Amino acid sequence: MAGRVRWDEVWRTTRHVLYAGARPEVRARSAGAARLRTAAVVGVGLWSGFLAAQTAPGETAGSALALGLAVASAAPAIVAVRSPLWAWRLLVVLVLATPAAYPALPRLWGWPWSPGLALTAALVFFLVAAAHSQAALVVVGVVSAAAMGVWLGDWRDLALLVALMAAVLLGGNAVRQRRVAERESAEQQRRRAAEETRAAVLEERARIARELHDVVAHHMSVLALRTDSARYRFPGLPDDVRAEFAELTGTAREGMVEMRRLLGVLRTESTGEPVAPQPDGTRVAELAERVRALGTACTVRVHGEFDALPAGVALSAYRIVQEALSNAVRHSPGAAIDVELRVDGGAVHAVVRNAAGGSGRPAGTSGHGLLGMRERAAMLGGRLAAGPTADGGFEVTADLPLDQEENV
Repeated sequence: MAGRVRWDEVWRTTRHVLYAGARPEVRARSAGAARLRTAAVVGVGLWSGFLAAQTAPGETAGSALALGLAVASAAPAIVAVRSPLWAWRLLVVLVLATPAAYPALPRLWGWPWSPGLALTAALVFFLVAAAHSQAALVVVGVVSAAAMGVWLGDWRDLALLVALMAAVLLGGNAVRQRRVAERESAEQQRRRAAEETRAAVLEERARIARELHDVVAHHMSVLALRTDSARYRFPGLPDDVRAEFAELTGTAREGMVEMRRLLGVLRTESTGEPVAPQPDGTRVAELAERVRALGTACTVRVHGEFDALPAGVALSAYRIVQEALSNAVRHSPGAAIDVELRVDGGAVHAVVRNAAGGSGRPAGTSGHGLLGMRERAAMLGGRLAAGPTADGGFEVTADLPLDQEENV
């Protein structure tokens, strides 16, 4: 069975090389490299045609036989621009046919093929090796050697040509192996970046969940206290209403226990973050003071009432501004920063803009800071936009809706 599988693979490769394959298996790294390669191949082909016309035996350069030899020598190179395998197939036909059409060539320079066709053959062999697998190269080498052997009476001449052909094929294969290695390396880097991004998103979501735990736990505590104290605040309640409040109190306390367990899971890999009240939008001024302490000008403009914001929205607005300020200080040190917070139209609008300056590197273009900000905005059903400004600075804009049902 193993032997049959190997022969099936040999036949599949042979069929691909002889008549089935058309497109290169490995292409140029970029569009610019492909254009440069095309220009080089066409240039070599035209030079091969010119060389063949000038060395046509016993004919002037402009004669029909000389022009025919020039076209025959240049044609495989032109075809190789699109398909090296088709160029090689045409080359094999010319290797078999041109010695019969030009029998005087061996007397002119000792070989049955013109110098122009020899140059084209070297080019085609190289391009085939640079674009196709090693198994395909074995078929190309065997068939080419058989075609050349038809017109060579001395085995030493054939051995010389086979050695030269093998050297060209090995050179082209080395180029192919390098391209394959570069492609695999680029793919590994892409996968690594995707994994790092995914890990950053999961870490940020866990961090958001840890912060929101305090907010939710506060609401659950208030609910439990209010339902538990209802029988004292309203002494005339019917027994069924008292039982309902007691059940609500139990449910709220069970919810608080489960919330603590969830927090324990989220903090399993934590290094022990200190427990502190979660910040909100009213503390943005403290962030600005820290930035000013670093020697960076920072202005804050606040419009609207932030005291009555939902806790989750206020916390997200604070964290988004905090991360945007951190990015601005890190990537554009010394550049002035402007922060604007506005509550209107049922939403919180936050804008953090830094002027051009510092290192000249746009804020937010590296790391996963923008990912975290987008996760917080998306959690609330809001939008976040970030990008360079016309004056060379960078701007982060977040719109966070206040509608609780829409956020959910």
